Amino acid sequence: MRIVVGYDGSDAAKRALQRAVDLVKDGDRIVVVASAEAQARSGPTGGAHLDPSEFQQRRGDLDEAKQFISERGLDAELVEAQGDPGTAIVEAATESDLIIVGSRGLNPLQRMLLGSVSSKVVHRAPGDVLVVR
Repeated sequence: MRIVVGYDGSDAAKRALQRAVDLVKDGDRIVVVASAEAQARSGPTGGAHLDPSEFQQRRGDLDEAKQFISERGLDAELVEAQGDPGTAIVEAATESDLIIVGSRGLNPLQRMLLGSVSSKVVHRAPGDVLVVR
């Protein structure tokens, strides 16, 4: 089985990673995906840019996930992506058996304003999705 986990270092992502570790069996593979997202610029230049600190944060998140998994005697593939996290997770899961993502517990207004990675993944995933609360 190939399990893809969306990871951003949040408590919800940590719960998702723990669930993946709980479900994995011998011969299964965990793939951890972290995506650096472009931030909107203000001022006359406008547009969006990829902030180097965002890349560093995502690399740190992946290192944290790798250590967590390694401490449990497991191995994982790490995917450092760019762009929308929901899209990155779905793209990494084209040949997966299960995607696991955490839910931040946003209310409807927050989901509308901020977007919901878990909602995007559920609606676009090629297979099964487990949303961990």
